[in-house]
Amino acid sequence: MNGSLVSLIHSSYESVYENLPRAIELAGGIKLSNQKKIVIKINLCDSRTPDTGAITHPTFLDALLKYLREHINNDIAIYIVESDGRVVIADLFIKWFGLLPVMEKWNAKWLNLSKDECIEKASEFGYTFFVPKIFTDAYFITLPKLKTNVLTNITCCLKNQFGCNPRIDKQKLHPNIDKAIVALNLAIGAPDFCIVDGIVGTGGIWGPSFGPPIHSELIVAGHDAVAVDSLCAKIMGFNPRRIGHICLATKKGVGNPNYVLVGERLENVKRDFEWSNSQALLFKLALRFQARAFKRKTTGNQL
Repeated sequence: MNGSLVSLIHSSYESVYENLPRAIELAGGIKLSNQKKIVIKINLCDSRTPDTGAITHPTFLDALLKYLREHINNDIAIYIVESDGRVVIADLFIKWFGLLPVMEKWNAKWLNLSKDECIEKASEFGYTFFVPKIFTDAYFITLPKLKTNVLTNITCCLKNQFGCNPRIDKQKLHPNIDKAIVALNLAIGAPDFCIVDGIVGTGGIWGPSFGPPIHSELIVAGHDAVAVDSLCAKIMGFNPRRIGHICLATKKGVGNPNYVLVGERLENVKRDFEWSNSQALLFKLALRFQARAFKRKTTGNQL
């Protein structure tokens, strides 16, 4: 087998309860070893409602928790996690956008990573991170959305770990975002399983904060975050070999971009994510000037 299994399944939110288990099983399934807890990293990047495609949809989380309780382990501790950020107040967002009742329904515990006890870890590229202790000895599931991002072109499995950094001032990392994403995945540990909600995502250079909803009606799943992101890049119209953090993650051994596709054929699911290279370039130039100004005011690599 030249690469890990990655499943690609058509689904709506109405049919997700049958299609999400299928996507998981086609990708090799979730198999716990000696882990005593499951940690699920959701995606709360901005104050946008789930129908915009920008954040975790409560129905998708409900379907995953139902599957874990009924097919994996009804008694294991399950933690749903996210951190605060410059525009994210995680404790409020889970209430505003209907995620907290889903957690309570399936006896899953909420944990704000910005309030968890942390372990200081030196990582790649000279960075030092404060890694939340919850990830120690956990089976780690990342639950990203299928979205574009002007800083990284795509934001999916690997970048979802950017939100595992408990620091609120994460924008400090934006000038070196690709290195930061890879360093975080190495410091925390790459996910054990990835499940991408591509039923509704966001596109355009303003995604995910202001991007338009993109109705792809897809679920992507697999064990290898680099392989899953490589497929997701292609779905959105990008060459994964030109996505900085995918290439760097491959080089540093986070994962393998090669995959064996099961389920739908790629050519049948590609979508227009309303991306403009010229607009993205202008935006990135503006951000570069902003970063230079910001750098003059800050020093140090402790993140």
